[in-house]
Amino acid sequence: MRRFKVRRLFQLSIILTSVSTLLWIEPAGASVHNLMKPVYHVYIDGEDIGTVDQEETLNENIDKLKKDQNVKGIALTVENDVEVVATTQFQSSYDNEEALDRLDEELTFVAEGYELSFDDKKVGIFASEKQAKDALWSYAKPFLSEKTVQEIERTTKNLLATGEERHPADSLEYEENLKIEKVDSSPEDVITEDNGVSRLVNGFEEEVEHEVEEDESLKDLAHKYDMEEEDLLKRNDLSKEEDITQGDQLQVLKEQDFVTVTEIIELDEDEEIDYETKTKKSDSLEKGKKKVTQQGEVGTKSVTYEVKRENGKVVDKDVIEEEVMNEPITEVVLVGTKEVTSKGSGFFGWPAVGGTITSKQGERWGSFHKGIDIAGVSNKTIRTVDNGTVTAAGTRSGYGNQITISHNNGLKTTYSHLSSMSVSVGDTVQKGDKIGVMGTTGNSTGIHLHFEVYKNGKLQNPMKYL
Repeated sequence: MRRFKVRRLFQLSIILTSVSTLLWIEPAGASVHNLMKPVYHVYIDGEDIGTVDQEETLNENIDKLKKDQNVKGIALTVENDVEVVATTQFQSSYDNEEALDRLDEELTFVAEGYELSFDDKKVGIFASEKQAKDALWSYAKPFLSEKTVQEIERTTKNLLATGEERHPADSLEYEENLKIEKVDSSPEDVITEDNGVSRLVNGFEEEVEHEVEEDESLKDLAHKYDMEEEDLLKRNDLSKEEDITQGDQLQVLKEQDFVTVTEIIELDEDEEIDYETKTKKSDSLEKGKKKVTQQGEVGTKSVTYEVKRENGKVVDKDVIEEEVMNEPITEVVLVGTKEVTSKGSGFFGWPAVGGTITSKQGERWGSFHKGIDIAGVSNKTIRTVDNGTVTAAGTRSGYGNQITISHNNGLKTTYSHLSSMSVSVGDTVQKGDKIGVMGTTGNSTGIHLHFEVYKNGKLQNPMKYL
């Protein structure tokens, strides 16, 4: 496409001239009029570019050139001042091909387009105002709620039905100042709707100042603004990274949106209401222990918000109304105040819930059986026989899961072959507390408890204490 020329447009005009006086000896049987032939001189901006034999030849070629240029469905007009001067002469001389070639070289067209801009930041020129608005609407729709889109489209349809000109984009609200202006443009500068949407999505780059923060490197800045390190140095007349120090004001390119589509909607949400927890002291519960006597439950409420969104992102949210649907239930927790002593009384309770002794202490199967075995229970809970402190809780070779409790009075008891343990080393236990579950871990022929007693480190007969 040739360079676009900015000048006033002129209508194609035909200037006819005629020969007023001719000196001619008319041959026999002929007339001067019959021997005269028309020739059309073509002028572009005052310059004679050649002659054609018919005015229609010129007009047809101009229409063809205009059609070739008009690939985007835009309105085109001839930019040049075109004149055709018709003359008649006895010996006609014209060259259609040369004149039309010059016409193709010299003739330029101007497009009547519509420029879309926000705060004077130009998005592009479209073939029509409708195309500009179509692009804007296509860009904005994904940012809007389904309800807003439906309301806008319904309003537009109703207004169009009354004969009022209306486009969905007319109902949008923006932070920036929108302009759609009719402009003259070169045809190749006119963009399609899809190109317009793409430009709106990609935005534009704007040079802004950035203050260098502590320990911020050139690499950090390049990554933050998606720039090349070399471009950063060149843009700020720096030769190396070491020239950048904290507090420097650097010029960087920041991606900006052409337009900020705003939307204010009402949003209903169901939300939970946290429950409160109240504690009560209990002297029947050991100090340091807690017991929930009333389980807390969250409540529910319906909340209506006024929400402001910019390009789909929530920037403000205010409560308009809320209604409690279910009140929360307060959780009540007992906190023990009873002082717990870890020193045993020396009087043992039974370590199981019922059961019988299936094997006593003494020689058995060629070796000495150190404790007693208790089995035959329906409830497999194992309890500590006296107050004390857990000194071991884990797996021991041959014994499986084993718990050792020091009663802090010279006595120590062990509980072996447990399927699970519910205490840890360091725990203080009271007589009768659950410490585990009877099992058959380790070297065991069946579910039972192996129970041993020690005094000052020496093995004792458990039957002496039970």
